[in-house]
Amino acid sequence: MREKRQKLAVVVGRFQPFHAGHLDLLRHAAQEADHLLILVGGAWRPRSWRNPFTYEERRSFIEAHLETADLGVGAAILPLLDTLYSDRAWTANLRLAVRRRLRALGLEPEKVEIRLFGHEKDSSSRYLRWFPEWSWRDAPPHLHQGEVVSATDLREAAFLGALTPADAGRFGALSLALLRDWTRRHQAEAGRLRAEGAYLREYRAKIRAAEAAFGWPIAINTVDAVVVQSGHALLVRRGVAPGEGLWALPGGHLSPGETALDACLRELYEECRLDAPRGAVAARLKGRRVFDHPERSERGWVRTEAFFFELEDRPRLEKIKAGDDAAEAFWIPLAEITPERMFEDHFDILQAFAPEAPLAYGPLLMAHGV
Repeated sequence: MREKRQKLAVVVGRFQPFHAGHLDLLRHAAQEADHLLILVGGAWRPRSWRNPFTYEERRSFIEAHLETADLGVGAAILPLLDTLYSDRAWTANLRLAVRRRLRALGLEPEKVEIRLFGHEKDSSSRYLRWFPEWSWRDAPPHLHQGEVVSATDLREAAFLGALTPADAGRFGALSLALLRDWTRRHQAEAGRLRAEGAYLREYRAKIRAAEAAFGWPIAINTVDAVVVQSGHALLVRRGVAPGEGLWALPGGHLSPGETALDACLRELYEECRLDAPRGAVAARLKGRRVFDHPERSERGWVRTEAFFFELEDRPRLEKIKAGDDAAEAFWIPLAEITPERMFEDHFDILQAFAPEAPLAYGPLLMAHGV
């Protein structure tokens, strides 16, 4: 008699935050599986308006829901590392997480059917088709009074509006209780997120007004400087929204009449007051690349061209001093830079030019006991 294959259901999401629609998806997946793996995307990224909760916080939200819901199968929650500019690396990370879970269950991969669950709502769901060796299930969206329940609406109600008793039926009473408790315990963070959300709403409104006047979409063009010397990267701490307090590459918007390289050098010297002559730094240009992932910036369609300057190794790093809107300028060893401290996709940009910037997914999973 042929041995029955075990089924592992895999659900991927950002869960920012977890709500009744997500729980409905887990129930749907659990009905067709013997085991459930929940992968929390966007792990090890900084707090932002779109991603206000850390992996550990989202994990606790999910665990609280699982304690009250009888899914009928065992469920595990693991972090998933995002790689904006390498879909191949992202799929490898997901497969690694699945293999680690199978190993923990004592299951042989060739004897398990992997089922990937999700809803093809937009381009962000295209990953559902990237795993031909697995089967996939298109789960229906969760509706409340005929409207799709979304985490975006819940974030806006929580941070820019006011949660009401009616929202309990829409998002789930437990979701609202967990959000209120988080806000009570993180008042400073909640205030910063509210301010950032208001800033982004106003920023996007200005862009929409300009696009309406011109009649076509408008891309915001910026530049960033990746400066490395003696195993250190030159960073700034942002002093303004969005991302106030986060580490960032020196950079900014282009001014009229500038080339991208001219703008990059200007921003570098305005923000860091680099002591080395501008011509000497320009002569150390080793590469340039456009970074334009659609989700790289919460401000909207913001494209950046990054320039890589590799300064000559010396016993002493070039002198710097914060200027312009940078709260601080500093040199930091590449090995000490982590993505949860970096603004937008600046860690991805840095890693593209300086691969020695660490972030291997396997060791991170092992550090979490996986």
